[in-house]
Amino acid sequence: MARRPRNGIGRAPMASLSLPGVLCIFEDERFSGFFPLSLGRPVFDISIGTQSLRGRLVDELNPESLVLLCRPYLAAVLAEEESREGTRAARVNEMPDGEILFLNGRLLSYEKELSDLCAVLKRESVLHKKGIVVAARLSGERAASLAAYIGGLVSDESVEKVIREIKRASAADGGPAARDDGEEKKDAARGKALGAWARENGVELQETVVRLLSHYWQLIGENRNCIVDDFRKNPLRGTAPETELFKGVELINENDIVIGSGVEVRSGTVLDASEGAIIIANNARIEPNAIMCGPCAIGEGAIVRGGAKIGHGTTLGKMCRIGGEVEECIFAPCSNKQHEGFMGHSYAGSWVNIGAGSCTSDLKNNYGLVKAWSAGRMRETGRRFLGATIGDHSKIAIGSRLNTGTVIGFNANVISVGFPPRFVPSFSWRIEPEPARCELASAVETAKIMMDRRNAVFTAAHGELFKALERFSRLAGNAL
Repeated sequence: MARRPRNGIGRAPMASLSLPGVLCIFEDERFSGFFPLSLGRPVFDISIGTQSLRGRLVDELNPESLVLLCRPYLAAVLAEEESREGTRAARVNEMPDGEILFLNGRLLSYEKELSDLCAVLKRESVLHKKGIVVAARLSGERAASLAAYIGGLVSDESVEKVIREIKRASAADGGPAARDDGEEKKDAARGKALGAWARENGVELQETVVRLLSHYWQLIGENRNCIVDDFRKNPLRGTAPETELFKGVELINENDIVIGSGVEVRSGTVLDASEGAIIIANNARIEPNAIMCGPCAIGEGAIVRGGAKIGHGTTLGKMCRIGGEVEECIFAPCSNKQHEGFMGHSYAGSWVNIGAGSCTSDLKNNYGLVKAWSAGRMRETGRRFLGATIGDHSKIAIGSRLNTGTVIGFNANVISVGFPPRFVPSFSWRIEPEPARCELASAVETAKIMMDRRNAVFTAAHGELFKALERFSRLAGNAL
């Protein structure tokens, strides 16, 4: 099947809107709803679909230049990553002059929703949802003032305040089961603060109803839809000429399969797109007898091990190595699950390693709705299927069994005879017979070794990030 362009795909609807050339994507005060995934990266750089929340916005708008506003302790690593992009590098926490289009990094849009939102956004105005800035089109001092307003929501002081709130919530009633009944008060306070800012700056406020993600489990729930939407907006179909499909590969509904250049698909593999698209990025390798059911997305340079079963709604990020059985899962770039074992309705951050034979439960025995840890509290997720959520740089020992809705923090080491707790704090070295912390020096050394195996460099900025997160972990009292 030769690669061919798909008719009717383009950026004409966006071009007709005459949007500003500068796009600013920002974090807001809801970053903790995505812990542990957002501990070491901005919310807008969390993986979903074929890329990230940020990537989906940028691809659709195709701005001339990009500005990113994030928590200050994340800025150095993010700036280093952007410097590798050359002329397309984004500014980090630095505002340029001129007119700027602001978009909330939690915004998730499908089909024409983003263009419709931009169409109703007036010049020198802000679109908000219950006092949360969704989008804005501002210039000059007003743009600078909004950037400062947003910066205050994610400042070092604001982050430490959130960490202390997490500690208090976890301590309530002897554990992380406190209930948050203050959302209405928070909405009212946010609306009041934004209104005061708008009056001071002479900016019109417009209220809107859009899809803003608030919790990490929503990423898992929306991933299937994101893959489908990304496929529809992809101008290419078919197989790149440089790709090798070995004898015995079966393509089902091949019109909904996209295979990039330099890909190897080995004998006995089945690519079944009968229920959704399959997208395989450049230089991926699919080993013999793998079964892949769409919608699913395989990132650049990823390896699907022989005999693996990649189920519906799954994303494997760049340079991942995945085997066994996975379904409705997201693996952020550079993570490993190379061996047998089941993972369902789960999210693994970057630089995660999951040992052989490890499994997650994603459905309760009574088929009830799952509760899960979020920012110090056990919360109702509204989901019947929810597996594990694993923060960056965490390691899961061989033969581990993770209960429904388990959350594992940043740089945690899970070794357990039975089921580990449903919340494993960041920088945990062991859970039993008594909890022990992973020392910072040991965490850094392990990260250096693992990153070197993917030809990535652990820089001084990464070291400062680890220091900050280890300090936050202590400040939270093992509730982070």
